[in-house]
Amino acid sequence: MQDRSELDRVVFGTTRVVLTRDLSVMNPNLVPGSQGLVVGKLANYTLKVAFPRVTVGVNWRDCDIVEGRSGMPTEADQPKVIPKPRHMGEE
Repeated sequence: MQDRSELDRVVFGTTRVVLTRDLSVMNPNLVPGSQGLVVGKLANYTLKVAFPRVTVGVNWRDCDIVEGRSGMPTEADQPKVIPKPRHMGEE
């Protein structure tokens, strides 16, 4: 999302978002393009997003609203990415 005003369009339990940032440090399933369902709000600008395998807090800047789609995404909606091995100190 580019502007905080887009948060007004989010409806908990209905709005689907897609990740624009690589969050695979938290979980290997959270790569750019992963879709999740907004189920709540953790802080002022942190959304609680449920993905098929995990539920995490995502900053509003790290995701975009998926137009025309609602409800919980399935495993078929997720990008097929093999996680790369990570080393200590690597971002």
